[in-house]
Amino acid sequence: MTDAHVDVYAHANPVFVRAVRAHGGRPEVLDVGCWNGTLGRALVRDANATVDGIERDAEQAQHARESGYRCVDVGDLDHGVPDADGRTYDFLLFGDVLEHTMHPDQVLAALVPRLKPGGRALLSLPNIAFAVNRLTHLLGRWDYRDYGILDRTHLRFFTKRTMVQLVEGAGLRVVRIDGYVGLHKHPWFVREPLRWLGRAWPSLFAIQIVLEAVLADRGADA
Repeated sequence: MTDAHVDVYAHANPVFVRAVRAHGGRPEVLDVGCWNGTLGRALVRDANATVDGIERDAEQAQHARESGYRCVDVGDLDHGVPDADGRTYDFLLFGDVLEHTMHPDQVLAALVPRLKPGGRALLSLPNIAFAVNRLTHLLGRWDYRDYGILDRTHLRFFTKRTMVQLVEGAGLRVVRIDGYVGLHKHPWFVREPLRWLGRAWPSLFAIQIVLEAVLADRGADA
């Protein structure tokens, strides 16, 4: 993993942390593609959560365990999800992981049954229709990079519309859509206006889109 990747994954997605913290109590969470445990560490500390993980890289999985995860299963999602051993969760978290899989629809559908009644799935996916990408694509450019929306390890690409289709195809119903722009190191007068635009018009101004979903058979008050 490059230094750029390390810097990107050094921050826990605040949308995920806020959603889990709002649950109250001691929520049980499955962090799919947990890498070194940065997100889970924040969830244990700030949301009083019990966190399990799934991670392909055995070395990073060990780091996640040392970060406070209860259990981390090592497995390649393209070869199937590890056995659940009866565990179910209040939250399934997919933080920038499904775009790295060959069949994200199958991965998501295989894990949805692990949601507890009333549980929620949160997915963060890169937005290929981000304004800068629209302009560069119009100019005939599609240049892969070491990180970001056109990360060279991404196998699948999504717009907001196809993200919703992915979620609904797995038996879920989207109840909230948030835009995420990052910009942790930028001054506030640059960061905050762009973050507002990302939340207001995620399909255009968000580099990542976060979808919150419940089981499709839940009532309209979910």
